[in-house]
Amino acid sequence: MEEPLFFPAHTHRLFGVLHTPAGTPRLGVVFCAPFAEEHKQGYHVFVELARRLEAHGIASLRFDYRGTGDSEGPFADFTLAGAIDDIASAAALLRDHTGMEDVTLVGLRLGASLAWRAAEDGLDASHLVLWQPIVDGKLFYRLNIRRMLIRQMMTDGKAKGARDTGDTATIDLDGFLASRDMCKEIEALDLRVAQQPPAPSLLVQFAHTAEPSAELAPLVERLRPTDQFLPLVIEPFWQRLGHVDCTPAIDATADWLAEHTKA
Repeated sequence: MEEPLFFPAHTHRLFGVLHTPAGTPRLGVVFCAPFAEEHKQGYHVFVELARRLEAHGIASLRFDYRGTGDSEGPFADFTLAGAIDDIASAAALLRDHTGMEDVTLVGLRLGASLAWRAAEDGLDASHLVLWQPIVDGKLFYRLNIRRMLIRQMMTDGKAKGARDTGDTATIDLDGFLASRDMCKEIEALDLRVAQQPPAPSLLVQFAHTAEPSAELAPLVERLRPTDQFLPLVIEPFWQRLGHVDCTPAIDATADWLAEHTKA
């Protein structure tokens, strides 16, 4: 069953979709969405994964952070600290609706980094599934700015940089009116200084090679024997307009969670 709903998270109401299997769920999963355009491109993959998990008897909640998607507030309300609080609110809602104490966080890109940080900050996550997390926030921010400049060159014939919004507190980040404070949060994000993942983890890489990427290598080196690194030779689907078959990632994630939640 798929149930759309709104739920409270401090000063905002968040929109989500609750997926519940028939019978008693064996596990609850909270999906942690990626950032901006990557969220739009990855949306259907999370839907497919949620439905696959439901077939495995696993309940899940997909939701929009404050200021994004169908949740309340303008995009300028979105911050990394606020998103981490939203993840905790989503986990509490899932526990209330399913009665399950064990909650796993499944995140893509920035969402995977936020899942890591939420668990570090005390959210009781039984497992983490980290799909191509953002490890170096400064690099991620520069790449977003570069995409914005390229788009400006293509549409206006020149790169104008961070376009003036008439508000010193915001920046037009490739079409999204983002707070400058949030941009500073992204630049300060650095999982290279982290130790082991804060919960048993599946780290999934999407690349054109099975070798660990330069960005993920520091995380791979710190995985515990109980963790798993899964390199998949799949195009980074969050950067593609066309369809990318993510079935191997969906299958592997569902199987890993089913295996790690056996009675």
